[in-house]
Amino acid sequence: MATEVHVHGRIGQSIKRKEDGRFLRGKGNYLDDIELPGMLHMAILRSPHAHARIKSVDTAEASKMPGVVAVVTGELMAQHKLAWMPTLSYDTQAVLATDKVRFQGQEVAAVIAETRYQAEDARDAVVVDYDLLPTVT
Repeated sequence: MATEVHVHGRIGQSIKRKEDGRFLRGKGNYLDDIELPGMLHMAILRSPHAHARIKSVDTAEASKMPGVVAVVTGELMAQHKLAWMPTLSYDTQAVLATDKVRFQGQEVAAVIAETRYQAEDARDAVVVDYDLLPTVT
C-alpha cells in the first residue's frame, strides 16, 4: 500500500534566479577573475599517455622563462618526501608521477609563475621523454 505524501513549499516549483542578470550583462565575477597582490599561478603538465615509464623530465628551458618562480616534478617532490599524499579512501596517491604514468592525464609536472599565461607557456616548454608501455583495458 502506497502512502500519500504532501509536500509544501518550493519543491517542484520554479524559483526566480537572482544572479543571472549580472552574468548576462558581463558583470559577474568568476574565480579566474580574482587577482590578489603577490598571487602566483600554477599550470599542470599532464601525461598524454595511458601507461608509460618516465625516462626523463627536462625543465631547463621552462625554468629560464620570464615570470617562472618554480618548476616542480615528481622526482623533486620525492627528494623532499612529499611525493605521496593520503586520499579519502585511506590509500596513497602520487602528487606528481615519479617513475611511471598509470593513466592519461596523470600529473607529471607543475609550473608556478607570476601570471597564468607565463605558467602555461613554461608548462608547454617542459619536455618529458616517455617509454610507452602496454595499456590495460
